[in-house]
Amino acid sequence: MIAWTLALLVASLAYEVPDGWKPTEPTSSMRTAQWELPGEGGQSAEVTIFFFGEGQGGGVEANLERWYGQFAQPDGSSTKDKASVRKRRVSDFELTMVDMTGTYVASVRPGSPEREDRPGHRMIAAVIEGDGGPWYLRVLGPEKTVSRWEPSVIAFVSSLSYAP
Repeated sequence: MIAWTLALLVASLAYEVPDGWKPTEPTSSMRTAQWELPGEGGQSAEVTIFFFGEGQGGGVEANLERWYGQFAQPDGSSTKDKASVRKRRVSDFELTMVDMTGTYVASVRPGSPEREDRPGHRMIAAVIEGDGGPWYLRVLGPEKTVSRWEPSVIAFVSSLSYAP
């Protein structure tokens, strides 16, 4: 995999975008950057970076709980119990990453009582803590598509640095 050599900026966050990620126009003002990850038969996934302002957007545990609540398990078990959480340091950032699968059941729009119903989905999300942050990364889509692109997601996260 060859990453772009040009670092793109989000607030003071820099990163290399992997080959094959298709930039798309952010669909809301909460999204700072957005890409499509193509999948077979139009089953694409989406990568989004959120930035709400320095010190804004909530802490790690609050975001993990919110993300767990966006998934339901076919057997009725707890998404939190099935999710994988890992912490790592990249450059000057502390990352808390969560990986979960199941039926995506988040609100269609923030505050809306209408819910999504997308079985067989996967989300890899991260809280990226550092000076000027936090930033939030979300990779969401059909499980097969997200799994196909997982190595590039790890490469993307590993490229994080502060903008010069």
